[in-house]
Amino acid sequence: MIVPIHEGEPDKSQGRKATGPRFLLEAMDDSPKDPKIAELLLQYKKKEKNMNEAEETKKQPITDEQIDPTVESLRKEKDWFIGVEEGDSRHYYGKEELTTELRTNILEGKHEKDNGVVIHLKDEDGNWQQTESALDEFAKSHFKLQVLYQPVWSHAIAGLKWGAIGGVALKLLDTLIMLGSVDPTLAFFFLVAVALCFIPRIGIMAVIVFAFITMKFTQMNMFLMGLSAGLIGATLGCLPGMAVGGIVGLSRKNSFSLAKDASPEPDGLVLKAVILPLISGVGLIAFYVLVFNPWLMGVLE
Repeated sequence: MIVPIHEGEPDKSQGRKATGPRFLLEAMDDSPKDPKIAELLLQYKKKEKNMNEAEETKKQPITDEQIDPTVESLRKEKDWFIGVEEGDSRHYYGKEELTTELRTNILEGKHEKDNGVVIHLKDEDGNWQQTESALDEFAKSHFKLQVLYQPVWSHAIAGLKWGAIGGVALKLLDTLIMLGSVDPTLAFFFLVAVALCFIPRIGIMAVIVFAFITMKFTQMNMFLMGLSAGLIGATLGCLPGMAVGGIVGLSRKNSFSLAKDASPEPDGLVLKAVILPLISGVGLIAFYVLVFNPWLMGVLE
């Protein structure tokens, strides 16, 4: 809607939106007594004030925990801890207390699954970072807490991880034995390459350098060989491991202690946690043994 400011001077108002900031600022001098203009001007000033206050709030500390004496004290002692809502206050836990005190408090109903969790973490530069989540979401990263809310699924996921680790270990061992049967020197170089992976921070780079040096003598890239063995082992082991974990979870389902506000696990969990992983895992292993491995041996020969 177009609102003329002065009757007889339409050129000052044509094409000018009545609620635009520029129009309102000009209107302060042109017609301060016009009730419509005064109302719009008041609304604009309130909006501008709220925006300025919001901007100032962003510049202030995010939470009052940053000046909480308890938080400051914990930051001097630990590199990681969490704060969990408990009524109007917040309870703090270190890593060593997650599976003891925090687990006990969840079972006793002192913490609900929707309670907020603030994670305090010191990065490599010594700066503190904060992230937030709900308690049940945080629990998914810790098996002994997740089992309080999702006992069957938590065991299936744990089985997936351990199955992958077991598969990698078995495949690396199989590769080591195969190389040893061909040339003990190759087996030794491969064993050294695997051991270098466990050096903190520089492990991968050390393996790459070592593989590059030994490649001149063996005509084989130990890094790529170890990487491929690890990927194959993880792929073949993860799904059967998940099925085994799901079976363990289902068999012990009624004996688990649960959080008081834990929701029932969804229907069809047997299919998702046991049957599908088992069928898929057996199929992958059969494909590897009957198809892929014979083809690979033929290529290498």
